[in-house]
Amino acid sequence: MYPIVPANMTEIAEKIAYLEEKGKEVSEEEVIRQAVLDNGQQMLDGALEGPYWKLAWQDGDSKLAVFDIMNKEVGAISSPSGSFIDDFKQNTPNFVRFLADHIQTIVDND
Repeated sequence: MYPIVPANMTEIAEKIAYLEEKGKEVSEEEVIRQAVLDNGQQMLDGALEGPYWKLAWQDGDSKLAVFDIMNKEVGAISSPSGSFIDDFKQNTPNFVRFLADHIQTIVDND
């Protein structure tokens, strides 16, 4: 298993190379999609001081939903461009700030 959740495009390329070396064919889009989800989940876990809520994809790669411990949707985050994958590719630092701010808002409001 690749031990690092990619936080930029360089790390995405490193993870792709690692997985291909292990014999697994993956696309850049697949790796970015998982990185977006994993980064968001880490932010959510940090904000709650534990893995109590979960993040899940909705509407392709344009929306992430936040579910509480009872599996009730407590919030959602929509991509500013319509694609979280494109947001990640275009400007990862801004994307990470955007995601962190929206996750914290959802946590604070629930």
